[in-house]
Amino acid sequence: MVNDIFISLGYFFLYFIVNPLLYIGLYAVYLFSGKRVKEERNAFHTRVYGRMADITIPFLSATLMGICVSVVTMALGLTITLPFVAVLAVIYILFALTFQIRWMTPTFVLGFVLILYGIKPLLAQWEVVAPLYQILDQVPIVVVATLLVLLMLVEGVLIRINGATYTSPLLERSKRGKWVGIHRAKRLWMVPVVLFIPEGLIPTLSFWPIITIADTTLQPVLVPFLIGFFQKVRSTLPAFPIQTTGLRVIGLSCLFALLAVGSYFFPLLAIVLGVLAIVSRELLTIITKNRDRKSPAFFSTRARGCIVLGVLPGSPADKMNIAVGETIVKVNGKEVSGETSFYEALQINSAFCKMDVLNHEGEIRFAQGALYDGEHHQLGVLLIKDDMNLQDSII
Repeated sequence: MVNDIFISLGYFFLYFIVNPLLYIGLYAVYLFSGKRVKEERNAFHTRVYGRMADITIPFLSATLMGICVSVVTMALGLTITLPFVAVLAVIYILFALTFQIRWMTPTFVLGFVLILYGIKPLLAQWEVVAPLYQILDQVPIVVVATLLVLLMLVEGVLIRINGATYTSPLLERSKRGKWVGIHRAKRLWMVPVVLFIPEGLIPTLSFWPIITIADTTLQPVLVPFLIGFFQKVRSTLPAFPIQTTGLRVIGLSCLFALLAVGSYFFPLLAIVLGVLAIVSRELLTIITKNRDRKSPAFFSTRARGCIVLGVLPGSPADKMNIAVGETIVKVNGKEVSGETSFYEALQINSAFCKMDVLNHEGEIRFAQGALYDGEHHQLGVLLIKDDMNLQDSII
């Protein structure tokens, strides 16, 4: 009996492991994490976070959200087919080829599927797309609409709680040619969701959960849905605008839930939902981007002190609780106003460092700690480059 249970669980998770969506996500993470590390090295001559961070940081939140949404999908009995998952994988690949990770999300993928339902009268006469519509016809349009709304809600929650975690600091030139700092949030969550498929497509044992709806027997499978996110922040600390984006996506999903419910009675509303989901999500990105671009740069050189653009994990600065966005005004008793003066003040005592730090509330606090001798960095703070200084911008 115990062996039979493990065999059935093995089938359940095997489908997840062999699902092409999982490997599309892993390959996408491999590509953009490598690019992130390269860009950080170009800016600071060191990486800020390891490549595995792009998998480990979103893992727990994605898993927890997958459990939550699976409770809903099982309660609703949402049913798909294996060929339908293959169609989703192809669409994910098409969006991935645009190199826009924010398009690798159910809002766009399922929205595009709903549009395919809507243009069926225009394309059904073409023999080349006939197999596609045979697959889509096996999945009710209301199921796709419901999945879109649920996963859009998950997207908003993940952006809200996890989108601003360990953003990547970088440097870029302002319109006036000065160096300014930016933070980029780039995430790909792989959310495992339990759905149902017709019984018999995957082997199961007699005791494995099987439900019957309208004389159709169904069995559960675990499907990884990819949720991509990208946002660049230069006008403020990264947490606030990213969390605001998450709240707005949550708000949109709540509004679209009305269309999903209505599509049960009027299928045409599901097609409207697909169009509105794509347009509104992209419009939200454009508005957020333009608003940030028009505002003054937050991470820039200042007349007094050096603003902290980033902190290397595990470095002395990290252990002294130096935070991104704080301003270091004195190092070892000497006032600093840029990368060069910061470095010179740090050399006053090569084994120990005392700093006066202006926190986010504008109050002075004191930080001190030992420096690591022989390391590739001495303190571990990332600063804005001095325009005339060719040294590394990591102190």
